Amino acid sequence: MKRRIWIAAGVFGILLAAAGAGCGREEGSEASGGKLYFLNEAETQLVSEAYEVKATFREAKVQEYVEALDKEPENRGYKRLLPDNVALLDYSFGEAGQLILNFDANYSSLSGITEILIRAALVKTFCQIEGVDYVEFYVNGIPCMSGEVPVGLMRADDFIDENMYGQIANVSVFFANEDGTALLESHRQVSYSASISMEQLVIEQLLEGPVPEEAEAGMCPTMPQGTELIKISTKDGVCYVDLNEKFLERPEGLSEEVIVYSVVNSLVELPNINKVQFRIDGETRKAYQSVPLSELLERNLNLIETEN
Repeated sequence: MKRRIWIAAGVFGILLAAAGAGCGREEGSEASGGKLYFLNEAETQLVSEAYEVKATFREAKVQEYVEALDKEPENRGYKRLLPDNVALLDYSFGEAGQLILNFDANYSSLSGITEILIRAALVKTFCQIEGVDYVEFYVNGIPCMSGEVPVGLMRADDFIDENMYGQIANVSVFFANEDGTALLESHRQVSYSASISMEQLVIEQLLEGPVPEEAEAGMCPTMPQGTELIKISTKDGVCYVDLNEKFLERPEGLSEEVIVYSVVNSLVELPNINKVQFRIDGETRKAYQSVPLSELLERNLNLIETEN
């Protein structure tokens, strides 16, 4: 019998919703009270703190919010919105009532749930200001892209609490045993956004690693620290997963087979995937130590730890 643990794991605290009314208000209707939006410690949902705006005019209010978001949250369980290596270079205003935020190139390193939540927090924060109906993101003066599509103008009600409107999926992911020589299966019930694929959802679960209950049961993370998903797609039963070079930095105590097949076995659990092709920073590599990465890899049942 496979060794299996059932976990309920929330992923996205935000769902991109259908279009609705803008976030602008009639002149003079804005109160001095507002909110600052941050991430929770696990970076799985948005949290907020009450904030009293002191400025009067639109430009001054934007600057006040920029400075407030750059500080540490009062609640120690919250995380500052932007990582230390990501900087807001400048901002400007468009004719359609949009606030244009221009970030440095490091913003492009944000991905998955973290980037979507940061984007949602900034939009919801700045759309509280009278005269800011939309927020638009730029990176080094170029429109921010989601894949090959510009993110475009966003408003506060484009982001809705997924606890009410999200989808639920059952996924299996494989982590290492305590010896780092075999795989243990974790079956998770996950809430997720329809804006991501099931393949991406599986990789994000691997990147998050075992939850405390799983760690107590002897499960250990398999993804090397700093590993990021660059791109993932599936065609004709083959999943093409592109990871950054950090994936090749094998953690001490884990075999390379366990690391590679934690990804392969997890993805092949999806009904539309039979094989996995790895790419590293967009390129096919010949091998990861003793594991041939240039080949199409199939499920490896021999690495799964079983119980008698």
